[in-house]
This record gives sequence, C-alpha cells and structure tokens, in this order.
Amino acid sequence: MSAQGLLLDVGVVFFKSAWEIADDYERLRGLPAGTVVGRGPLDPEGDERWQRYLGGEATEREYWLDFAAKAQANGAPLDGHPTLMRAMFQTPGIEVTRPQAIDLVTRARTAGLPVGILTNELMDFQGREWVESQDWFPWFDVLIDSTELGIRKPDPQPYLVAIEEMKLPAQDIIFIDDNPTYVHGGEAVGLQSLLLDVSDPGAVFIDAAQRLGLTD
Repeated sequence: MSAQGLLLDVGVVFFKSAWEIADDYERLRGLPAGTVVGRGPLDPEGDERWQRYLGGEATEREYWLDFAAKAQANGAPLDGHPTLMRAMFQTPGIEVTRPQAIDLVTRARTAGLPVGILTNELMDFQGREWVESQDWFPWFDVLIDSTELGIRKPDPQPYLVAIEEMKLPAQDIIFIDDNPTYVHGGEAVGLQSLLLDVSDPGAVFIDAAQRLGLTD
C-alpha cells in the first residue's frame, strides 16, 4: 500500500531506546555496569519491571519512572538535569538518534513528503529548549506532543490532530511506533501503522520506505 507522508514516534523510533544507550551512559559517566537496571525487551527475563508492564500491572510511563528511580537509587547522576532521561540522552558522546530513522526522514524530505512527530513524552522527558536546539528539529513539518496537548496516545485525539496538521488523508500516512497499543490506536483512525521491534529496528524502516516509494 502506497503512502505520501511519514509520522514517527520519538522514543525507541526516532531516538534509540534508553535500553540501547544505557551501557554507553554507564561507561561515559564512569558508572559500574548495571547501575541502570533493566533492558526491557532486549532482556525480558532479566527485567522484572518489564514483565509487570507486559502483564498489565504497570503503564508504560510507570515503567520508565521506575526505571529512572532504580538507576538514581544506584547512583546514576542527573548532572543538573531534572530527570534521568535528560541526563542519559543529553550526555555528550552518546548518539541518541536512530540512523535508520534519520535516513528515512532525510529521503522523505528530499522527495518533498511531509514528515511529522507524534509522541507522548518528548517535551516532558527532554524539554522544549533542548528539542528546539537540535539539528533535526527543523526537519519536521508537524510535532504533536501529548505532554503539551493534554491527552495521550492511544486516545484518538492526538492522532487526529497530527493527521489534520499533516494535511493528508489518514490512509496516506505511515505511522511508526514501538508500542503495540499505540500502533493499534493509529490503525483505529486509519493510519498505516507499523510496529518497530527494538530487537530488529531496521526492518520497519525498510517497509516504510517501500510504501513511500523511496527505495533505490
């Protein structure tokens, strides 16, 4: 099925996951291995909190808040940041963006296709000032953040706002998210919703590129 626009979640999709950068964060900050506890789907059996999330005993947000609290209890420094996520993702030397996402966004923009972000917590976790200072910020025609909208995926409203601002029919927009619940939310409003598997993140970008007509 062809598409004419690209809409991305940020955490795990446009950014790498905290699980993927945790080792680099520990190394660059001189922290003992295991200070940042939990690797989610990269080590599901070793992450008790992830099992609770999968079992419906905690929300995604509660999982990440617990993730941060445990790391801080183990001595992970905030370096003047208000949250662990900012400390991790804004540590110099850590490449936080996902190369496959950068490549797809670049090709979509070159082809003149609209590109947007639909996220629940980018501004909350990273801060608008930092976000707007990033080289990639001007690349996006649309940025919808539930932190500022006041209502979160998978409620239909954030998707509908993003669709309206993308100025395309929902069925012509590719939406990529790593959370199955949010992917289903996108499907419910008519988006071509694709699930990113963090254990094989490249596959979804290949699929999206084909649908967007951006293959070589």
